[in-house]
Amino acid sequence: MNSKRAVQVGDIFATPLPMNKYGAVKVVNIIDRSYLLGITSYIDKQIPTIDSEKIHQALITELIIGDAKKPLYKWVDGRIPKELIFIGNTSLTTEEQGIESNIYGGNWSKDCALSVYFEWRRQTDPEGFALEIQKEDEALALKNSISKPKKMLDEKNFWRVISLLDWSKEDEEAIVEAAIKELSTFTAWKIRHFEETLSYKLFLLDTEEHAKEIGEYCFSQQDQHFSPDLFLYARCAVVARGKEVFEDVLSNPSKMLKDTEFETLLSLSSEAYYLKKGKEFEYDSGCSYETFSNRKGWSEGFLQ
Repeated sequence: MNSKRAVQVGDIFATPLPMNKYGAVKVVNIIDRSYLLGITSYIDKQIPTIDSEKIHQALITELIIGDAKKPLYKWVDGRIPKELIFIGNTSLTTEEQGIESNIYGGNWSKDCALSVYFEWRRQTDPEGFALEIQKEDEALALKNSISKPKKMLDEKNFWRVISLLDWSKEDEEAIVEAAIKELSTFTAWKIRHFEETLSYKLFLLDTEEHAKEIGEYCFSQQDQHFSPDLFLYARCAVVARGKEVFEDVLSNPSKMLKDTEFETLLSLSSEAYYLKKGKEFEYDSGCSYETFSNRKGWSEGFLQ
């Protein structure tokens, strides 16, 4: 529904929320295809206008339960979701111009302002909201305890797409361009099968032993500097280097690529699907590639 495709700093978008409500986000910084969003305090059943007071107020919330409340800003990647509605553009305030954030919200989705809904629920129905979150956590824990891949793409075609990554290029978008173009010629279902295969291979590399071998920011139960996201991107780099490297590293964690990442690999399916269908790619894999999903690969004591 958005009528503005070229996102600019200062753009404000209405976002759909549960219970037929709307929130709003403001773009306060852009680096390449990453956007720093300010989550506003607006929540209502009406789509906001540029004159709505609360779209000019940042949401103040706890990032972690028990921490001090502060404005919420987070980075997201990718295209603007089609469900967002362009409201208008306003200049950044002095405070917004100096905002820095290390919060990463993943790919830009229609749920980018969900935090304001959670805050509203905590204030208006704390008991009901707590029960709802508990049930969701239990369902997620059950799902994560049973990881089984869905239908996957055959190995030959999967690695053929990966082999099209052009390492002679420096820009990551240029590196993946040919692979995305080839993948877009697949049927929609085969693109999903490719995503499932990619997720499963990343899942297999999700082990404590591999995490200990990624270089400077390697995993240690005593070290607080380990980044689950960085480990995911390091695993992406292994798969991106092809079948031989993947199989070698999978069986020999000590051969894990050091201080190397390739997050862009995660966008292949979504970019190919968008190129083919002109729609956002929505798919839940049987095995999550998120760090710590492969429970058999990590110490039970640590996961508990």
